[in-house]
Amino acid sequence: MMQRTPRLRATARQGLRRPARIALNAAGYGVGAVLAGLAAARGAKAVHPHGVSYRARLVIDGVAHAPRASQLLSTPREYCALMRFSRSLGLPRAIPDLLGVSLRVLDAYGPTCHQDFLLVSSVDLPVLHHLFVPATDVQQRVYSSSLPFRAGDERFLVGVVPHARSPRPAGADEFDRLQRAADTSRLTFGLAVASLSGRFRSVGSLHVDARLPDTLDALRFDPCNCSGGLHLAGAINRLRDYAYPMSQAAWARNGGDAAQRQADAQLQRIPRPPSVSGHAPQRRH
Repeated sequence: MMQRTPRLRATARQGLRRPARIALNAAGYGVGAVLAGLAAARGAKAVHPHGVSYRARLVIDGVAHAPRASQLLSTPREYCALMRFSRSLGLPRAIPDLLGVSLRVLDAYGPTCHQDFLLVSSVDLPVLHHLFVPATDVQQRVYSSSLPFRAGDERFLVGVVPHARSPRPAGADEFDRLQRAADTSRLTFGLAVASLSGRFRSVGSLHVDARLPDTLDALRFDPCNCSGGLHLAGAINRLRDYAYPMSQAAWARNGGDAAQRQADAQLQRIPRPPSVSGHAPQRRH
């Protein structure tokens, strides 16, 4: 039986006139088809196929330079979070690879309504923080969204920044060193924002806790999981609303469905602290 193309959500085509929607459809389905083909061939995520996941505690400071229209980034509060560290291309370890952090803020906007940030190793320099830069260690470089977010009239990048005082033990590879650092209970990253022509400035901190079961490696992150006044911005971000559902559906059809469902079930079993149980705006899942 022929598989149906995944239904697109409102994010991609919102606010566009018919000619722009037609052009976006052509580009979006093209990009989505390429990534779907890659996911099908790999039998895994199209990029960053394998990684390790850790529980983390996110502390938002409520600083003055945080985007005021973003409920999550501007309001002082603690959240339970999940951080997945990964290699993008799977190059031999002697060769620097693009490293990634997928950050999920659990129940950020209410029960099961999460915020996802998908970040890639970069540099903390104006303009250059839009670029992907290879790294050999998870604490070597900042991680940048590369593409902008919007909150109110502000546009900015979101980043995860290694903390200078975090332990940096020796180890066989980047994931071994990560595990050893996490075992000290002192591994910390900053959650930061940067104007499109500025440098990253901290809005909170991520305190890395225990490693989570390998079943969570199949968790489906989605950059379109946004709410509370926070939105993706720009034309390239619109294409992601085609690429992610199409590639994830292709992965599911090629043996990934059971793993995805198991990861979703495992996610629900992660304990949430009481501080995330308050009321917040709801959004689509």
